[in-house]
Amino acid sequence: MQKKQYSMKWKVIGVLLLCWLIPFSFLIAVMGIYMATNHSDMTAMSYQSQLDFNNRICVERLNRAVADSRQVSYDGDILSIRKQYQQGIIGYDTAQKRYTEYLASKFQHSDTVSSVILWFEEGDPASFGSSTYSERSNGSYQQIRNYWNRDHEAVAGLAETLDTSVGFLVRDNTLYLIRNLMDNHYEAQGVLVFCINQPYCFNSISQYPMQDGACVWVNEEEPLLCPSQEREEWEKRYDDMGETSYQWIGGQLCVTDTRAGDSYRLYSAMMIKKNVTMFPFNGYPYVVCGLVISLILMLYAVLWVFRREVTRPVETLSDGMRHIEQGELGYRIEEKMYNSEFLYLTDAVNRMSDHLKQQFHKIYQEEIALREARIMALQSHINPHFLNNTMEIINWEARLEGNVKVSRMIEALSTVMDAAMDRRKRPEVRLAEEMGYVNAYLYIMKERLGKRLTVELKVPEELMDCPVPRLILQPVIENAIEHGIVPNGSGTVTIRGYHDGQYLFLETLNDGGLTDEDRQRIARLLDLNYNTSQEPAGNMGIANVNQRLHILFGSPCGLTMEEEEGKVTARLTIPWRME
Repeated sequence: MQKKQYSMKWKVIGVLLLCWLIPFSFLIAVMGIYMATNHSDMTAMSYQSQLDFNNRICVERLNRAVADSRQVSYDGDILSIRKQYQQGIIGYDTAQKRYTEYLASKFQHSDTVSSVILWFEEGDPASFGSSTYSERSNGSYQQIRNYWNRDHEAVAGLAETLDTSVGFLVRDNTLYLIRNLMDNHYEAQGVLVFCINQPYCFNSISQYPMQDGACVWVNEEEPLLCPSQEREEWEKRYDDMGETSYQWIGGQLCVTDTRAGDSYRLYSAMMIKKNVTMFPFNGYPYVVCGLVISLILMLYAVLWVFRREVTRPVETLSDGMRHIEQGELGYRIEEKMYNSEFLYLTDAVNRMSDHLKQQFHKIYQEEIALREARIMALQSHINPHFLNNTMEIINWEARLEGNVKVSRMIEALSTVMDAAMDRRKRPEVRLAEEMGYVNAYLYIMKERLGKRLTVELKVPEELMDCPVPRLILQPVIENAIEHGIVPNGSGTVTIRGYHDGQYLFLETLNDGGLTDEDRQRIARLLDLNYNTSQEPAGNMGIANVNQRLHILFGSPCGLTMEEEEGKVTARLTIPWRME
């Protein structure tokens, strides 16, 4: 395996950097050790104090939600509506409406609560209860549906154990606050459930810009804020720290805090971003700056000289060689060189480029002449039987009928012979002109075969300006008539055209079928390496057409023949262009 080679520029830069990298790295390491041993505790305590402050904000907002739930229990409006319903003073619909209006007046614009659900102990809770949500806190009806479908049984089980206290429950990253509504005899009449707006209550922790991950716990419930797949890792991290308020884990600072709230306790943990725990290096900044400035100045001086004398000339020579490699023969390097070695190399490259251009031009002219000779040779193989048959028909018609038909035959023959002789030596013509040759040929063949030959032309007008090789369709149509229509006595020849934006397709279809012998003959004639000199003159047409298209345009242009649905299709593929 060949060893990878690097440029001269990078080798010199590597040597210079290495001479400075070892002492500079040693100095940085000493500085890092100093900072880690003297400032890590101070930094950790600073972020732990910040977490304590953030935790205090979270507790204040959760306390507000607890106070709101206590107020609902103390003012007695809900239990009063409940009592009127039980005594028959108001009906079910009226009670439901008053419950909803009361909850909406209290919580529809709440910041701490996103939705509120009220239900009573007797009967089906979902059939006699009420709810509302705060659009301000991203509450929604779907949130309430999720409660009834997913979380109600767990909430009801916790409510049975609460008595007059407040409970918290975490279900699928949703935090619920639950309070029983007690009557004067301290008997639970209903349950009030708050879905806490976590983005508001915990945003002092979740949105803290210096954290790289955070997690909170309310009482002993499941953790919040952190992704579900990381919860076990956070719980283990919190348990491992124990009474310690911070710990360095894999070079990253983790701080924790706990704070008592109104009838609950809030625990929190936060990972600090590594890039913000970089400690100040007192006393050494000037030393480091001096070393860096010295290194930069020295590197600049060396690299400036190296670039002017070596790198730039090498790049210029390489760029010139790329131009020549991409086919820009005769390309000259004009940039000034500052030393004799590269001046000599530049002159040598320029002389080589001029010589290659001259040689290539000579070879190109020879190749063009050879290709034109081959094309002209292929175009000259027009079936002489066609001219003989045409003259025979004209002679026959001249003897049996009047001059009008003879005149038309002569005009058609003149058109075809003009195309064959090509006095203006044009390798390509517009498709419209080519179709003129085709129509002249088809007129002659219709006169020859009469009603036995039916022709259908399906070539759209939009294709008529596309350039095509001269006399490219006539041999294919002649083959379709001679091998498909004449042996069967009668038939239809269809000529159609279309394009796909890249290629023009001209297809000739006839009613004849293909035998195994026909398929072998077609495969042989369309083989570009096959020597057609051994074939009878009547078989040369399709071979010449295929060879002409390949010589002019290359693959995938050419002629293909296949049998589809009882018809033989000959397809010409030509580049799609518009004059």
